[in-house]
Amino acid sequence: MNIATHNGVWTVTNKATGERRTFRISTWVKKDDKPRVVSMLVGSDNTSDYKGFGYVNPNGKIVVWYKQRGTVYEKYARFLEVLATHLEAGRIEVHHEGRCRLCNRPLTVPESIESGLGPKCASK
Repeated sequence: MNIATHNGVWTVTNKATGERRTFRISTWVKKDDKPRVVSMLVGSDNTSDYKGFGYVNPNGKIVVWYKQRGTVYEKYARFLEVLATHLEAGRIEVHHEGRCRLCNRPLTVPESIESGLGPKCASK
């Protein structure tokens, strides 16, 4: 994953703890300079429950918004900047967003991405 060039949604799983976080990088077209905003999924709705906490500068560094500096979001920003290092060391798994084969909703849970079905569609 290269945050300097790619928009998308990634779910990162810590292999040691099983804890996972979903991040989205998207171009914010409401602004003239079109910054690429970095957000984290903070609720259960994986289409709209994202909280933005910074933007990607042209060098691939994440600039954390002033009100988020010194918070856990700044730690996540630094983590995302070296994501490839953690992946190569085998400490994490990274799953790129998939879509449900039945309803086409985004999938962010690794098991759902692998099966191609969200939990509601899988129970049908």
